[in-house]
Amino acid sequence: MIAKVACGVGLAALSMGCATTTHVYVKSTQLTNDGNTLYMMARNVEGKTSVNEQYQDMAAKLFADPPDPSVLSSQPIFPGNTVDIVLSDADAKQVVLYFFFSHPQSNWRVPLPKPLPSEVYIDLGANQVDRVQVRKR
Repeated sequence: MIAKVACGVGLAALSMGCATTTHVYVKSTQLTNDGNTLYMMARNVEGKTSVNEQYQDMAAKLFADPPDPSVLSSQPIFPGNTVDIVLSDADAKQVVLYFFFSHPQSNWRVPLPKPLPSEVYIDLGANQVDRVQVRKR
């Protein structure tokens, strides 16, 4: 009986597949967003639509009520702190990370490559994303 249960659990685990994850690490400085808290959002998008997205439209998705179903994660980033999130490949289509600065410059979003990498390291500057490093699988 125990062998049958163990076999059933093993088969169930195999049928689910192995969903991989992506770890995203975001580092800010004391000067990020003029020393004020900003928000980060991870979102599924269709194809290359992120190129045409307007800052105000994406900010509206961040606090939408009811929540926008394309938003995978959102959280505050406090100046001088590091934030990390984990994204599941099972949920991901084309993922874009958005950073909502008070006075954004041109680099306020980061499209992630497909397939999703193992890790992504992002350094935030005063009002934009300064550096992105990707560690592939």
